[in-house]
Amino acid sequence: MLLLRILDDLRRRVLVHRRLLGSAFAAVAVWLVVSAATDPPAATVPVWTSAHDLPTGTVLLRDDLVRTGYAPGSVPTAAVGSLAGLLGRTVATPLGAGEPLTAAHLAGATALSGYPGRSAVAVRIPDADVVSLLTPGQRVSLVASDPQGGSEPERVVEDAAVLAVPHASTGAGAGTLGGRLVVFAVPESRADEVAAAGTSRYLSVVWTR
Repeated sequence: MLLLRILDDLRRRVLVHRRLLGSAFAAVAVWLVVSAATDPPAATVPVWTSAHDLPTGTVLLRDDLVRTGYAPGSVPTAAVGSLAGLLGRTVATPLGAGEPLTAAHLAGATALSGYPGRSAVAVRIPDADVVSLLTPGQRVSLVASDPQGGSEPERVVEDAAVLAVPHASTGAGAGTLGGRLVVFAVPESRADEVAAAGTSRYLSVVWTR
């Protein structure tokens, strides 16, 4: 009988401690949930990113942009944080949805800062292999010719500076357009003629230096 009383006493003690431990674990779990819910969110740095795919030549509107928070230390170099610095600017290189906009993606005053008296013009060079040889900063001439041979080739601009060589488009129309886009800094007086030649004639590149 004594042994039975001892065993019964041990069982009661175990049950009491089990209830206490269970209550303690439940209290800790509740505290962790409440603490996680009330902790302030981690600080982020706002950066403007593309709301959808933006091809080269897009003039940025408010619907093209979305504000995204980046953790401190992960903000892309030269990311544009000011909406006023983006609206109305022209995209110089294509962007995928969600990509942060940086100064390198934009044509305009920043890209042209080293080329006074020039305008940025994006034209399609039909030979993609030739475009692969171009790098920003190179100086070239652009020669326009008639694919049908109806007129003599004409050098439409001398000393055009390469501003940007956008990545080849992978959109639905990429296969039909052919060639590659290149952004050039050309004299303001020649900008309209170069742009027109890019849409109506075959442009070739001549390295001049």
